[in-house]
Amino acid sequence: MKTRISVLYALGLAAAMTLGATSTASAQRRATSQKRIPVRKEVPVTPPRVDTVTVTRVDTVTVRRTDTVSTTVVRYDTVTRMVYPPLQRLPGLFFGLGAGANIPMNNIRAVFKDGYALQGQVGYFPTNSPLGLRADATWGKINNYDTTCPNCESPNVWTVGGDVILRMPLDRTSKLNPVLYAFAGGGWSHFGDITKPQQLVNAGGSPNKQADVEGGHAYWDVGPGIDFSFGRLHFYAEGRYMTIFTKADAAGSENLKSHMFPVYGGLKFY
Repeated sequence: MKTRISVLYALGLAAAMTLGATSTASAQRRATSQKRIPVRKEVPVTPPRVDTVTVTRVDTVTVRRTDTVSTTVVRYDTVTRMVYPPLQRLPGLFFGLGAGANIPMNNIRAVFKDGYALQGQVGYFPTNSPLGLRADATWGKINNYDTTCPNCESPNVWTVGGDVILRMPLDRTSKLNPVLYAFAGGGWSHFGDITKPQQLVNAGGSPNKQADVEGGHAYWDVGPGIDFSFGRLHFYAEGRYMTIFTKADAAGSENLKSHMFPVYGGLKFY
């Protein structure tokens, strides 16, 4: 009996110790958990990341906007250059060499037909003035008609004269630089190798007079022309209406008129 009681007592004591140990362990785990929770709440410290992102975005936006404004200013300069194209140069002192045709007109054309002509000229414009002066000399021939006078000579013709020129630029921004001009003046002409009486010119009147164009005669002229450029070369083309003061063959004292319209084209140098 005593042995049974001792066994029961021992079992109860063991159970009590087991429950006590379990309660102590649970209490220790609870105490440990309560101590670790505050430490985990204080770990995530993120404010420095927010500051870094903010600074980087502000710097990038500011620099890109400034570069875009600078590009706009460069485009404005390009437009300004296109508004003011350079003007082509107008000549001051110039020289010219050309060739063309002597074309008899009116009464003189009944005796002579077209021939050839050579021309040289020199002129001057003060700076960009529209008015200038020019001197020129020509030499050429007018041909005889083989049907009416097969044995006649083809007379030679030379002239020396001067003109006042009015020039009118059409487009100085163009590379062609076209310039219209008009001139008027006078000079001295000479006809040589006239065959008489076959090449006396009908001067009209009543009774009919024959004009002798041989020798020297004064003349006046007027005409149009154009200058233009092609690369570094400067060309010209012009025509002039000439009124030549000839004389009657009989007495030599009566002034009569003959007419020609020579045309020329060539190069100018300035």
